[in-house]
Parts: sequence; C-alpha cells; structure tokens
Amino acid sequence: MPPDQVDRKQTILVADDHEDTRVILRHYFEAMGYNVLEAHDGEQTLESMKGCHPDAVVLDIQMPRMDGIQVLRAVRSNGALRDIRVLALSAHALSDEVRQIREAGADAYLAKPADPKAVLDAVRSLMNQDRGV
Repeated sequence: MPPDQVDRKQTILVADDHEDTRVILRHYFEAMGYNVLEAHDGEQTLESMKGCHPDAVVLDIQMPRMDGIQVLRAVRSNGALRDIRVLALSAHALSDEVRQIREAGADAYLAKPADPKAVLDAVRSLMNQDRGV
C-alpha cells in the first residue's frame, strides 16, 4: 500500500446536492483507500450519519430539505454523533456565513470550489485531532 493511503478502512460521508461534486470527491477518497458514502440532501446526511457513524463528513452548506447548518446543529446536539468530524464546504464565503458555520459546530471550513487534495488534507487533519467531547 502506498504511504499516502490509510492503514484501515475509514469511512467518509460526502454530503452535497451536486452529483458531480460527490462523484469527484468519492473517486478521490476511494483512490486513497477510504470507504465513501454519499448523501444528496441534509435529511439524508443526518440519517446516514446515524446509520453508519462515519469517521468524517464533508458537508455542503447549501442543500435542500435541511441545510448544512441545520445538520451541524442536529449533530452537535446528539450525544451519539457529536464526536464526528465535519468539514463544511460552501460557495458563499461571506464572513457572516463562515461565522454561522463555526458556531454551528464545523471543525473546519473550505470555500467552494475546493481542490479535492485540499479537501483530503483537511479531512485527514481533522481525523488526526482529538475532539475532546
């Protein structure tokens, strides 16, 4: 196994309403040895998190049926989910939205469009940190 691949099969949930973003990130993460799940809206994201408890979530903020900030608030208020690492992605990099994302409980934030390598690096960094919860 190449040194940049993971030692054990960690699971990453990619939550984005744009299929092309999910596909690109899924292929990138799978090539690096991760198990990848996908969700296309906020409600599906939350249900997937409850069902599989991923090691990390790449969460789009602008999604239908429940936006990413609502998902973050639900995750951080749920004792069984609050330890999951969340990287938020948003095409609206306004300072007020970034503040809301942080206050809702995102561990990190990247503006879209984000380079897949930057997303991978951010997720790896998050998974190596102690959440302290």
